[in-house]
Amino acid sequence: MPTGSAVTSPVKDQDKVMEPRVQPNAWPLPGPTSASRETFRISLLGPLEVSDGNRPVRLTGMKQRALLCWLALNPRTSVSADALIAALWGDASPPTARAKVHTYVCELRKALREVGHGRAPGWPVLTCLGGYQLSADVDLDSRRFAGSASEARQAGRLGDHARASWLFARALEIWRGPALADVTSYPIQAAANALNEERLLAIEGKAEADLHLGWYDDVVAELSPLSAANPLRERLRGELMVALYRRGARNEALTVYRDAHQAVTSELGLPPSPQLRRLHELVIRDDPALWHRSPHDLLSMETTSA
Repeated sequence: MPTGSAVTSPVKDQDKVMEPRVQPNAWPLPGPTSASRETFRISLLGPLEVSDGNRPVRLTGMKQRALLCWLALNPRTSVSADALIAALWGDASPPTARAKVHTYVCELRKALREVGHGRAPGWPVLTCLGGYQLSADVDLDSRRFAGSASEARQAGRLGDHARASWLFARALEIWRGPALADVTSYPIQAAANALNEERLLAIEGKAEADLHLGWYDDVVAELSPLSAANPLRERLRGELMVALYRRGARNEALTVYRDAHQAVTSELGLPPSPQLRRLHELVIRDDPALWHRSPHDLLSMETTSA
């Protein structure tokens, strides 16, 4: 078949059934329900936001914000003063760092005193053995995201790809932009990068579920810009190749591989992974496995040396 030819599925039409779209409220939310009007929230999945119900809480001190971020990044954990010093200053802490941490905690508690009316003294930054801890009743968007993504993966493992796609979508809706993009502390940015990585994993997980469901156009629309923005991320490239091939755009799938090959060799001086090279071979051969194997299997199949 010429490279640019449209692809015809070897699967009979009656055997290939497009899964129906899921209504937005077809299932209850995973885990705890979304935060109520009275819940105190700290939102990390985007610029830092603090709110009490529908009322935003303004925190102007940069170090106060960074301290609150670090506690929120380590929920239900006693964070020592030394750990907070490292988060706020890295290796450049001043001699008075320990006293400054105490001052920032006091200032943060004062700023939040109004919304903490009727709660424990010092809420939501509680003093505990060995340091400080964020109160367990604070709603964290990062925790809700992780819960939804975890349930989505479980649904996928059980073969319920429609529910997996829906749960991943609900998890991804929580995001407002790159995590903590307005907090400049290097240790906090390192933790934010880990959150951003979890977002990409959720996008890849949703694409996997959508490929199972036959929603190829959605996968192409979602992954095309992300693949360009993350040129070394081979799972994104592979899923995009599978979606394009199954949509009948074989030539475009091969172009995605060529772009991946150029990016990897240019940046790392290495060829693409054996798995992506194997997928490329399958596309060239119009291998029936591209239709009959799951996306995960296609991206994990062993390859011959190239």
